[in-house]
Amino acid sequence: MDNSSFSGQILPAPVQGYRLIHGYVSGTICFVGIILNILNGFVWSRKNMRTSTNVLLTVLAFTDAMSLFLYLVYVTYFFTATGPSELLYHSKGWMYIVVICFHEFIAFHTVSNWLTISLAIFRYLKVCHPNVAKRYCNLARAKLTIGIVFVVTTLATVPFYLYYEVYDSSEDNSNLTGYWIRKTQFAKTHVDYQVTLLWLYGVIFKVVPSTAMIVLSALLIRKLRHAMKRKDHLKASPSKHHANITTGYGRTSIMLVVIVLIYILMELPVGIMAFLSGIEGGESHFFYFLLYSYVGDIIDMTVLLNATLNFFVYFCISKQYRAVLKALIRNKFSKIYEISVSHGEHTGSHENTDNMELSTSAAENTHRKLRIWNSIKQSFRR
Repeated sequence: MDNSSFSGQILPAPVQGYRLIHGYVSGTICFVGIILNILNGFVWSRKNMRTSTNVLLTVLAFTDAMSLFLYLVYVTYFFTATGPSELLYHSKGWMYIVVICFHEFIAFHTVSNWLTISLAIFRYLKVCHPNVAKRYCNLARAKLTIGIVFVVTTLATVPFYLYYEVYDSSEDNSNLTGYWIRKTQFAKTHVDYQVTLLWLYGVIFKVVPSTAMIVLSALLIRKLRHAMKRKDHLKASPSKHHANITTGYGRTSIMLVVIVLIYILMELPVGIMAFLSGIEGGESHFFYFLLYSYVGDIIDMTVLLNATLNFFVYFCISKQYRAVLKALIRNKFSKIYEISVSHGEHTGSHENTDNMELSTSAAENTHRKLRIWNSIKQSFRR
């Protein structure tokens, strides 16, 4: 039912402006990003590429794909199929799906953030402290890091589930039907809880990771500059093999630095906003603002782009990634071709068998007619 037909009490504003197309724009980005992250996962999970860094990159592709999928479900219903307005009818079940998808989107995106930090730490140790890296940056430690990130992030996001609740819209306005989302009574009566969430989201989820990445990126860039100077000296050296190793090592480090810089540009502004809201204290509408405003939609777009752009970074910088991706695509097409050829040969063999059977029966008929003709000729001779 469309609530816009009612009159009397003041009704909420209808969906307008950019929000009318946000579902289509963000949905397209999500769809493309999911496909690209599936490709990332396939490439980094190859047996011949199983290193600690690549295991982290594989799980990062999975968490990015999951965050994009959850947002795709959320935006498909809330923006494309219906609209983010109480004027439109929303069922109770779909409102719960909206809340769950929104929370889990934040959770998986937070896992991606801390996996990116883990990548930066692993890379920093391998480049700046190779002896320490040999001991700690192995497959077992990478898997342990992934497990810790998932457990800690899950525990850290649990408090957010107490913030929203689904309620009957007619409680606030008798002219409305259907269900909507609002702050829980617990959130309204416990202002300290709201401030804690702002600090948790802004500082722990955004500002601290961004600061850590800035420091690690600066150290990596400094080390890369020294490596480039060494490379210039090694060009005059007969040890070309060592020069090639240095180049490949630097290319991987540059790739990770670019990923980190994209993360900082996309995440730090949001963290600062949440941090400032937490400093102000008092009742906050920050998370409601994220869900129901144009600025919140734009912030979501930056997160979606952050989860999608890694493919282009890998493809442009990593020579190994391009080689493996091309090999995977080539193998897929070759298998499809082999199946079509074998099917064609199989069909052709059936056709040849049918032709042979037809020609055999025709020959038998001819021989039979010749035998009858010969017997008639012999009878006349007698």
